[in-house]
Amino acid sequence: MLGKVVLGAVLANALAACGEEPPPPPERIRTVKTIVVFERASGHTRQFPGVIEPTDTSNISFQVSGIVQEVRVNAGDAVDAGQVLAVLDRKPFELDVTSAKANLSRAQALVEEAKSNYDRERRIYAQDPGATTEKSVERARAGYESKRQSVSYARAQLDLARRDLEKTDLLAPFEGMVAARDVEPFEEVHRGQAIFELFAEGAMQVAVQIPENMIENVYVGQPAEIRLPTLGNRVLHGAVTEVSSAARGANAFPVKATIGASDSRIRPGITAELSLLLPGQFDQDSYLVPMTALAPREGESSAYIFVFDQPSSTVHRIAVVSRGIVGDLAAIAGEIGPGDIVVVAGVSFLSDGQEVKLLETVPPPSGG
Repeated sequence: MLGKVVLGAVLANALAACGEEPPPPPERIRTVKTIVVFERASGHTRQFPGVIEPTDTSNISFQVSGIVQEVRVNAGDAVDAGQVLAVLDRKPFELDVTSAKANLSRAQALVEEAKSNYDRERRIYAQDPGATTEKSVERARAGYESKRQSVSYARAQLDLARRDLEKTDLLAPFEGMVAARDVEPFEEVHRGQAIFELFAEGAMQVAVQIPENMIENVYVGQPAEIRLPTLGNRVLHGAVTEVSSAARGANAFPVKATIGASDSRIRPGITAELSLLLPGQFDQDSYLVPMTALAPREGESSAYIFVFDQPSSTVHRIAVVSRGIVGDLAAIAGEIGPGDIVVVAGVSFLSDGQEVKLLETVPPPSGG
């Protein structure tokens, strides 16, 4: 009887234990990679206003002069390579072809006549040298050669007339988009006159003017930031690709920087601001950190960084302002200073106050 009571108690305890919820798993502590801030940035950021333009653009023009009969595209239209953009009145060119054909036929008839005369003179001189002279034979030969050259010239004129007739169709040289249209039907245009501006879709660049007292510090490959005011002050990264060797108006040098990212909203002609880090001193203390340490703030030109707090083993989000780029490092200013431990990887997965552990031993904070 006692055994049954003990067995019942054991079973009851077992059933009660099965009904309890298991304890929650321990919270995973993320491991982060960090650096110690110590390097002060030297230089100052300059902003230069400019406009966005395509990296590949071309002015399209007819290779012959004439009256525009038809315009088949408008500004903003996408075009394929070889597509007809505009057409000239073909009638004058067709008449030129007809005239050239007639001139060729006439020249061919004259050369046959000259050949017959030359052959006759040679035959007579061979049969009876006294019936003609060697000088007459030579004169007939020269006339024949002259008429042959006339045929070659007439044939070349016909080829040119046919080529000009083909050029009455203005074709797109590559796939792209029409940026500007400067022609209307029934308008007279001249050979080489710009009719359309066509650009290849894809990479964009910003074009600015750099004053002569700063141009010596600008170089091809120099990192740059491009801010787009019309797109919510969006900031993109790029690099200088062209530095003119000659100044234009107001002693300023044209400079172009290619935008690294592509976005359908970035269109030619919109305003932009190019920021370059030039030698000098910052207006306020700035420090260099890897680009990977920055967490962007939506719609703003500033960013966040995460600073590690040793006593609590947590990270705190701090707003900073980018002052420029030096290679793959960003010069930032804010509530940071020498000795701060900054997270440099995986910042998009962190939150303010989150507990973390360091991937590797970080030197203790120092004075700089």
